[in-house]
Amino acid sequence: MTENIFGKVKRGWDWVWNSDSLLSWVVAFIIIFVFVKFIFFPVLSLLFGTALPLAGVESSSMDHQIVKDERGFLSICGSYSGENNYLDFEGYWEHCGGWYEARNITQEQFYSFPLHNGFNKGDIVLVYGRFTPQQGDIIIFTPNTNSLAPLPIVHRIVSISDNEGVIVYQTKGDHNPEQLTVSNNVLRTDETKISPEQIVGKVIFRIPYLGWVKIWFSDLFNTVF
Repeated sequence: MTENIFGKVKRGWDWVWNSDSLLSWVVAFIIIFVFVKFIFFPVLSLLFGTALPLAGVESSSMDHQIVKDERGFLSICGSYSGENNYLDFEGYWEHCGGWYEARNITQEQFYSFPLHNGFNKGDIVLVYGRFTPQQGDIIIFTPNTNSLAPLPIVHRIVSISDNEGVIVYQTKGDHNPEQLTVSNNVLRTDETKISPEQIVGKVIFRIPYLGWVKIWFSDLFNTVF
């Protein structure tokens, strides 16, 4: 009896992964979805101490390269008039470093920050939740309560203040010309008064390009529906 059941399971498993039928593809997709959602992600969340151990980067706010802004112009940190197609760290600092230097963050200090070259739209980032935030860390945080932003935000900590035991964090996107405040973006997001409770985790590693799959499917869904 046991061997008969085992044989049926083995034949069924072989059919799912080796058959070319449409039904086998549907069953395989369901198995993968169930495994990822109910086994892989819960285990990863437990290991990394956060509800969001993996996140897809869906904007260019941490990009150190020249990209098209919402107006269709090539820019980095608000403007760009150069001719280079690629910027190394020195090139990035030449265009963006003034903002940090005005706030006493030197080029050498920024270079020592984790992931000092930022990352790109379409990357996947690995997130760790058991940490003490430090200046220079790239964190994921939930938006302020009156923000219209639908997803958590991934930016770098540029300031930490302690006002009689009340810790407040400030962040900035490496690619952005300024910090987000309620008055300077349509989503009314404010990154100048982030509380510890808003922090989801710290970015510790990036996987290039893998997140484009999610972005393409999301764009396709929004186009169709």
